[in-house]
Amino acid sequence: MIATFAVIVILGLTGGLSSAASTAASAFGVSQDSTAAAAAQRATPDASSSEPSRVAPGSMGLLALTFDDGPSEITAQLLDVLKEKNVKATFFLQGAHVVAHPELVRRIHDEGHIIGNHSWSHRTFDTLTDAEALDELVRTNDAIAKITGVTPQLFRYPQGVESDSGNKAIRSLSMWGGVLWHWETGAGDYTCPGADGVQRYLNDNATDQALLLLHDGNETSNCPQNQPKYLPRAIDSLRARGFEFGVVASAGGPSWVNQHSWVRVIPADGTP
Repeated sequence: MIATFAVIVILGLTGGLSSAASTAASAFGVSQDSTAAAAAQRATPDASSSEPSRVAPGSMGLLALTFDDGPSEITAQLLDVLKEKNVKATFFLQGAHVVAHPELVRRIHDEGHIIGNHSWSHRTFDTLTDAEALDELVRTNDAIAKITGVTPQLFRYPQGVESDSGNKAIRSLSMWGGVLWHWETGAGDYTCPGADGVQRYLNDNATDQALLLLHDGNETSNCPQNQPKYLPRAIDSLRARGFEFGVVASAGGPSWVNQHSWVRVIPADGTP
C-alpha cells in the first residue's frame, strides 16, 4: 500500500514540486525544502538510457499496469485476465510473498510480465540502516532469481518513501530505483472501493506514459472478493478510449507524468 498517497513525493533530479504535489506536501506538513533535500539523495540513474517514448500514432498512448505487494491468492485471478486480454504488466513483488508463492512468481515470469523488487518485508526504508536496506533488496532479488533465473533491475520503495540507505543499496546493486506512479484523483484499490471504484480510478488517471498503481497483496487481499472484477472492464474501457498497455522500463530523464521517476512505458515487446 502507499502512505499518504506518497506525499513525500519524490522529486525529479531536475525539477521542483508540481502544484498538486506541493499542495499535498503542505497538507501533511512536508515542506518543499525538505522534500527537495530528500530528492537530491535519490539514486542517480544512468543518463545514457533512452528517452521516454511519446504517444503512439493513432492512439492515446501507452499505460503501464503496475501491481505491488504480491504475489497472493488474488494474483492468479489477475493473471488469468491479463492473459485473456493479451496485456503485459509490471509486478513489484514482496520477497516474503515470493517464497510463499513460487508457482505464481514462475507464472508471472513465464507469461511475459516484468518483475521488480518491492523489498522483503515492506518496511518503510526511512526506518532502516544501510545494512538492513541492502538486505531487503538482496534477499528479494535472490528469491526471485532462484525461481525465474532473472534478477530484477527495477525497485519500488514500499509506500513510495525513499531513503539514503535505500539509495545506497540501489546504487551498489546497479539497480534502477524509486519507481513511482501517476495518481491525481480517486481511491486506490487498497482502500477497497470495489470493482466500480477501482475501474473509475484507473480511467480517471489514464494519460500517456502513466504508471497506474495497483496491488495484488497485503491490504487488497482483504477487500471484497468481487473487487478484482475491475480489471477486465477497465482494460476494455481504456482500450476503447485509445490507450494500449506496456511495461515499465528505465529512462534517460525524469517522467513528469510519474512524479519525476526516471522511467518510461514501452511496448511489451521492448521496441522503443
